[in-house]
Parts: sequence; C-alpha cells; structure tokens
Amino acid sequence: MTPNSASRLAEFRQAFRAWRGDAFSHRPFGEIYLGCETRTDPAAYRWDGMQRGEDPRHPRIVFQATLAGAGCFQRGPQRWAVGHETAFIAVLPSRHIYYLPPDTAEWSFFWFTFTHPYVVRRVAQLAASHPPVFSLPAESSLAAQCLAFFERSCHSRFEDPFAEEGALLDWMLGLERHLHDLAHPRDLREAMLHKVRQYAQDNFARSYGVEEIARLFGMSRSHFSHRFRTATGLAPGACLLEIRLAEVRRRLRETAAPLKDIAAGTGFADANHLCKAFRRHYHQSPGAYRRQIR
Repeated sequence: MTPNSASRLAEFRQAFRAWRGDAFSHRPFGEIYLGCETRTDPAAYRWDGMQRGEDPRHPRIVFQATLAGAGCFQRGPQRWAVGHETAFIAVLPSRHIYYLPPDTAEWSFFWFTFTHPYVVRRVAQLAASHPPVFSLPAESSLAAQCLAFFERSCHSRFEDPFAEEGALLDWMLGLERHLHDLAHPRDLREAMLHKVRQYAQDNFARSYGVEEIARLFGMSRSHFSHRFRTATGLAPGACLLEIRLAEVRRRLRETAAPLKDIAAGTGFADANHLCKAFRRHYHQSPGAYRRQIR
C-alpha cells in the first residue's frame, strides 16, 4: 500500500466511524446506502448480480472503488482486476459477479448504492456504453467528489432530502465527466478540435466537406471520422456545423449584416439554408435570436 492510498483509506474510515463504528451501511434519507469495508476472507465476499433479490422494474446502482488491495469483477467470460485507483459500476440486477479472489490477502474499498430513478437511468446508460471497471486516480476531481460526498453523508450534513438529491446529481455528473474524459483523452481531443476549429475559421467563406478535413490529417474520410468520433465523442460533420453556427451567432450579435451576407460568409448555400440549419439546432430563427439578444 502506498502512502497516498493509506491516507485515502484512513480518510474514508474516519468518516465512516463518525457515523456508527464499523457498520457496513448508512442511509441518511432513504436514497443512498454507503460503506467502507476491508475484506480478507474470499469465502465470505462474493456478490452475484442476479441473486440479490432486486426487482428489475426498480433497478439499483452499485459504485465501488478500491482503497487498498484488489478485488475482481466478472461479466460473462471477461474478468477485470479492481485494484489500486480503480473502481466499477454495476446495475442490479444484471449478470455480473464481484468478489475477493482466493489469492488476494485484502480488498479495502468504499461504495455507494442508490435507487433514485433518474440517476439510475443515467448511470445505467453509462454502464452500457463504458467498460464496467475504470481508473479512478486519487488526484482526480471525481475521487475528491466521492470523498466529499461520503463525508457529508456520514456526518449527516444534508439539510433535507433536496440537498441530498442535489449532491447525488452533482456526483452523477462528475462520474459522467470522468468516464467521458477516460474514453476521449483530453489532450488528443483538444488537439483535434483545435486543428478543426482553426481550419474552419480560416475557411468560413466557402463550403467544403469532411473529406477535405480528413486530408488535412492525412486520412481517408472513414478513418478520420472514426478517429475523430473516438477522440471527441462527436461526428466531424456535426462539429463543423456547430463551429459555423457559432460564428453565425457571433455575427448576428455583433453586426447588422443581412442574413444573406452572413450565410455567404459562413459557408451556407444561401439564407434559406442557414435558416433551416439554425432553427434545427437552436429551435428559433436567426431573426428571432438577433431580436432577443438586442
């Protein structure tokens, strides 16, 4: 165990002791259970996601993060080690197992489980589109958010159920942001977006397609589209349209230019083409937007 992981384990244990000693679970207002545990007996720690008595009409989410040692998460034939600075999310009920492996001396971890329908739905979507096990570095903002949420729960610092719900929603958004950044590394994402934005800004006055952008990166259209979507989570055509429309909005705000001139200067075929794209994206016409901001 590293000094950093030992410190984090001590922080979670201290917060949990503030509530009720070495108990395993906590329920502040009815939506959130949580715990901080150290498991050393493989025979006594094995959870099957289909044998926990959960109603599929009212699913539950489990989020569990390792503080020391390691466990194992299994889904079908795939297995993941849940070790140092690693966490998992699981939906109950679903076909998965997590357990302390026979050859592992210890698994120390903290966990949350909750049934809030909206949060369950959003996190279940994340679980379906990301690997169940992912890294959770101690210095990450999500790790800090988990500790703050855990401490606040254990010390009963929610003024009412609305405050608890707000904290849970904030945590959910932090999880979404963290998984998005893992799937789309920030440096690569920003580098690709910067290059595309710069090219678009230098060529606002003419129309061009994704093929031309792909050549800028030395790739075929299909290869570039795949790489761009993997890095940014966006389709390149949609990204180019957003850049053009952002420039349209700037010109509507800052100039008195007629719509046909703005269309010609931002790569749209004509004012009608611009109006249709603007309305689809912002659900109002360019003229209504200009009147509103003025």
